[in-house]
Amino acid sequence: MGARRPVAVVVGATGGIGRAVVDLFAEDHTLWLVGRDETALKTMAATLPEAFGWQVDLAGSDGMPPETPADLRLVDVLVHCAGMFEAGTVLEMPEQRWREIFAVNVFGVVELTKTLLPALRLTRGRVIVVNSTVVTRSPAGRSAYAASKQALRVFTEALHQEELERGVRVTSIYPGRVATEMQRTVRRREGGPFEPERYLAAETVAKAVRSVLATPPDAHLTEFVLEPAWRH
Repeated sequence: MGARRPVAVVVGATGGIGRAVVDLFAEDHTLWLVGRDETALKTMAATLPEAFGWQVDLAGSDGMPPETPADLRLVDVLVHCAGMFEAGTVLEMPEQRWREIFAVNVFGVVELTKTLLPALRLTRGRVIVVNSTVVTRSPAGRSAYAASKQALRVFTEALHQEELERGVRVTSIYPGRVATEMQRTVRRREGGPFEPERYLAAETVAKAVRSVLATPPDAHLTEFVLEPAWRH
């Protein structure tokens, strides 16, 4: 029998960064593609050597953990790439929008991670959370988004500390602006042009994920910050 292919679960697989991560993993991993759009997941999985779709709505769990597919018993790496952006001042942003942003950016991540922790512990696997450099500041008009990303940072750090003795290594990646559709939305809300040449490529963030996984076993890269080389 051949060696077991490592299993990677990519959350937000159909988004810009998620798709780039999937492309880098496709050749040497069994992939579980997690997202909300079942049709898009099936279409993507059909183009890959060994991939399966797993429909999960991070915003609609109501505190209930997603049911793990029966075939997903071992997980070597879990990569969280999904996210939701919403602009609005503190005065303008309705409470319901705050709840929706936190549901996707925090609560859904927490529940899905908890669901997969037993499978990650069996392999002494890796959890990689793609966050944002917005955690270093709270720009005007983005308080809900920034607060959710700060909460995600705290969750990831706690998970890192709790899982060390079980061999599960947890890493946060903090990219600056990335040339994705979400960034196009951000720039539209900011009233500025979308300038992909000034931003990180999604493939660059994906390569950072692979760099984290390439860290020797005697080291643990806990944080990885990426800023665009060409900045205003």
